[in-house]
Amino acid sequence: MIKGFETSQRLEPAAKSKLQWGPALGAGLIAGLILLVVPRGSPWSALTFFSPAVLGRNLAALGLPGAVRCGLHLLISITYGLIIARGVAGLKQGRAILTGGLLGLVLYVINFGVFSAFWPQLRGDEVSVVFTHIVFGLITAGAYRGLLKRRPAGFSEPA
Repeated sequence: MIKGFETSQRLEPAAKSKLQWGPALGAGLIAGLILLVVPRGSPWSALTFFSPAVLGRNLAALGLPGAVRCGLHLLISITYGLIIARGVAGLKQGRAILTGGLLGLVLYVINFGVFSAFWPQLRGDEVSVVFTHIVFGLITAGAYRGLLKRRPAGFSEPA
């Protein structure tokens, strides 16, 4: 036996269904930064870091400067991240990730409705935009669950 060896303790999230704001903001930012580098959610896509895409949607027609595009992308990512984190707050890891992907799909439907109503010229290649939103939801949910503050099992918080 190894001297001083202790079996690992299972750590549970500090609050089962309460949203933790720090991890929620961090998860949205992490997913946003990943999709800033890989704009269409796939490293094999034709877009690169310098492409004018915001969450998979090509905004070249708007002619936004790169800094504004990156800022807009990260702002939307953090907003979406808060929504997804709230949706998966009380779920276990596997279910949270699947729910995150479904919430990404729901956010795509809302996104599609907004772009159809206000900027129909920016629609196109919707399959890659759907894929990006689903990947965003999966990454965000996984990052949120990984960033949660933890406490040892059986530990009760003071009242």
